[in-house]
Amino acid sequence: MRPGRRAAWLAEGAAALGDLVLPVACGGCGSPGAPWCPGCRAVVSAAPGPQRWTPTPAPPGLPPVWTVLPYVGPVRAALVNWKDNGRRDLAEVLAPVLAEGLLRALLTCDSVPVVVPAPSGRANTRRRGDHPLAGLARAALRRLPPDSRPALVPALRLARTVADQAGLDSRHRAANLAGAMVVPTPAARRVRGVSCLLVDDVITTGATIVEAARALRAAGVQDVVAVTLAATHRRTHPALSFTREPG
Repeated sequence: MRPGRRAAWLAEGAAALGDLVLPVACGGCGSPGAPWCPGCRAVVSAAPGPQRWTPTPAPPGLPPVWTVLPYVGPVRAALVNWKDNGRRDLAEVLAPVLAEGLLRALLTCDSVPVVVPAPSGRANTRRRGDHPLAGLARAALRRLPPDSRPALVPALRLARTVADQAGLDSRHRAANLAGAMVVPTPAARRVRGVSCLLVDDVITTGATIVEAARALRAAGVQDVVAVTLAATHRRTHPALSFTREPG
């Protein structure tokens, strides 16, 4: 058994054992009784659907971005619990959201694209035991109609160590990630000349998406459209307003 798979298996086993001892808690608000309570479910259900979103200021090189939820309240808690606290069960909540965003972005593509998840650092992958974003992307794709389901290609890799983005402003985030991502040659053969739907969990300043799009374009990708589950707002501009775009 590969070390990563072994770590993931042990994490799942520990979580299952913990459920025998501790009551199940909602991944959004922490209330006991269910993995995802009716109140948090109502928050997600109330979102108007995928929307185009651009952070302010918009960084140069940012591709079109589609997102679904504001990164606040139970949505923020659920994403943190899912990615960093071992709550992979929350993929059942998050996968339909990502699938909705992917389906909307697909309508903007002139040809059949491939789906490329943002990369995760080796240290984070070892700590988590898996690559949660890639797993969530697979779960979301399974919810799309088979005849319009793009292939998942984990094409992006981090070529160097980067600092934790938390707490960095937009300028330092961009500098931290500049030139950090690559598309290895075997993956480049799969993405060259095609369109890519770049998937990430949250867009904040857009630095991760800009760097990922740069690396994909350098590998010969024809076009990049990004899809995220959620988007943050910065204190320097008004909170997110998810009003539907015409069309």
